[in-house]
Amino acid sequence: MNEVSIIDQQSDWDAVAAQLGGERELAVDLEANSLHAYRERICLIQIATDRASYIVDPLAVDDLSRLGDILGNAEIVKDGHGCDYDIRSLDRDYQFSIRGLFDTQIAARFLGCRTPNLGAVLADFLNVSIPKSRELQRSNWARRPLRPAALEYAANDVNHLVRLSDTLRERLREVERLEWVEEECHRLTQTRFTRPGPAEFAFLRVKGSDRLDGRELAILKELHGWRERLAERQDRPAFQIAGNDDLIQSSLVAAQHGTADLGLVALMTECGPSLGPHLSAGVDSTIINAARRGLDSPPFVKPERPRRFNPWTPDGKALLQSLKRRRTEIGAALDLDPALIWPAPSLERMALAPEEWRIEIEEGGAAEVRAWQRREFGDRWQDVVETHGREGQ
Repeated sequence: MNEVSIIDQQSDWDAVAAQLGGERELAVDLEANSLHAYRERICLIQIATDRASYIVDPLAVDDLSRLGDILGNAEIVKDGHGCDYDIRSLDRDYQFSIRGLFDTQIAARFLGCRTPNLGAVLADFLNVSIPKSRELQRSNWARRPLRPAALEYAANDVNHLVRLSDTLRERLREVERLEWVEEECHRLTQTRFTRPGPAEFAFLRVKGSDRLDGRELAILKELHGWRERLAERQDRPAFQIAGNDDLIQSSLVAAQHGTADLGLVALMTECGPSLGPHLSAGVDSTIINAARRGLDSPPFVKPERPRRFNPWTPDGKALLQSLKRRRTEIGAALDLDPALIWPAPSLERMALAPEEWRIEIEEGGAAEVRAWQRREFGDRWQDVVETHGREGQ
C-alpha cells in the first residue's frame, strides 16, 4: 500500500509538483461534487507514483498551474481509469489537457473484459480487492474536513493504477493490441467540455417536454426557470429542488385547471413529492407565481424541425444486418465487444451506399474509423458487400 500524503498548502504542492515532474509515470484521478452543488467543481485530485500517493485539495491550493504542465507533458505517462469525465472536468475548471494518457478501462476492454469497472479489473488482473461503498461514492467531496474513510476511498482509485497499467500493457503486447489501445487513448485526450446551450431553451431538454402543447410548454419554461434560479441560490443540484417528471406533471395540471389559484390542491396532490415543500408556502409561493406567468404567456411555439427523410430500403436494412453479423463474428473470434471492431455509423453508410464502401476504409475518410481498425479490418467488408450485391441481382 502506498503512503498517502494530504496536500492542502501551496508550498507543499509546489514541492510535490517538482518531484512529480521528474516521474516517468503517474496515476491520476479526481473527485467532484456534482451531486451536491448547482455548478460542480473538482474537489480532490489524486495522484500516485509506484511508491507514494498524494491527495491534493484544490479548494485550498490556489495555483495548480504546475499540474497543467505535468498533465500536458507527453513524456510522463498518465494512468487513469474511465477518464472521459475527468478530462472534461479538467478542461472545464482549469483548461488543462492531458497528453500521454493510458486508460486502464479501455485497455481492459481490449483484453476482453466485459465488466471494466476499476474494482473488477483490479481483481481480474492483479488479484487486488478494494472496498466498495455507494455512500462514499456519493460523498460531498467539497465538505471539509474529509473523513479518513473518504480519503482512503479516494486514494484507492490511484494506489494500484501504475502496477495495473504495467500488467495490462504487457498483456496487450502479447496479443498485439497495444497500438490499438494507444490510439484509442490518444483520441480520448481530444475530448473537451461542452458548454450548455442557451439557457432560454434549456427546458426543451427536459425529458417528456416533446409531448407538451404550446400552453403547457410556456408553463414548463417558467417552472424550469424557477427551479434553476432556486437551485443556483441554494447551491444545490437542480434535481434536488424538483424532478423533471414533477415539472412536466405540474405543467399539465396547471394548464388543465388554469384557475385563479391554479387548482392548488390538485397541484399538491398530483405533481409528486419533490414539489410539496415548495407548494406548502401557499398561493403566493414562487412556484405558483412561476406557473401563473406561464399561463399568462403566449403559448410557446416549438422551433420547426426539418422533416426527416428515411433512407432505409429493405435491401439496405438487409445489407446492414449482414455487415453487423460479420462484425459480431470478428468480435467473437477475438473475444472482443463487436462495437470495438468497427463503428456502427460507418457500417450504416456502407449499407446505404454499398458502391462507395471503400471510402470508409480509406486513410482520411470517415472520422469515426480508427487507423488501427482500417489496418486490421478494413478489407473484411468487401466480400459482404459484394456477396449481398450478387444475391440481390
